[in-house]
Amino acid sequence: MKSKIINNGELDKLYPIKMQMLSNTHWTPVEIARKAIFFLSEGERKSVLDLGSGSGKFCNAAATFSNAEIVGVEQRENLVHLSRKIAKSLQLENVKFIHADLIDLNFKNYDSFYFFNPFEELINSKDSLDKSQILDENKRDLYIQLIKQKFKELGFGTRIVTYCGESEEIPENFRLIKSENKGKLRFWEKI
Repeated sequence: MKSKIINNGELDKLYPIKMQMLSNTHWTPVEIARKAIFFLSEGERKSVLDLGSGSGKFCNAAATFSNAEIVGVEQRENLVHLSRKIAKSLQLENVKFIHADLIDLNFKNYDSFYFFNPFEELINSKDSLDKSQILDENKRDLYIQLIKQKFKELGFGTRIVTYCGESEEIPENFRLIKSENKGKLRFWEKI
């Protein structure tokens, strides 16, 4: 039986101290994960992809609120291992983590998508998680255009939730359904 996450502090305690210190800046709060996963897994939607899952906090929190298959993709191998370790400690069977570049994934394998402040660390040194990424605005712009194109090709009814960021990667064929948390949390659906 999987664990239930009650609050942010409870989940943060499962992470190493360094990751706990990064939580407020880099990881999705449990309450945001709860709101997002209810929208992303509503109805017949069965699979959610977290683009740039980092420490896996969104995926692990969301998996305690939903039976949908939740997949996190992250290019930092150490964070993928950490995410898997936390999922195992919570006895979560509906979450998995992939070590890959999100550009290489087939988005058509998923019903819904989540991402938190995408690619910000490529243009803002204050948002740098580690030294593996260097500031590169051209790379950021390229990623945004590639993601936008992948989203454009998805089927009617596909859902996206964005948390923070400018939502530049959301194509015009998605409509904003609602926003919460002072406009930081946005819910999108393809029309």
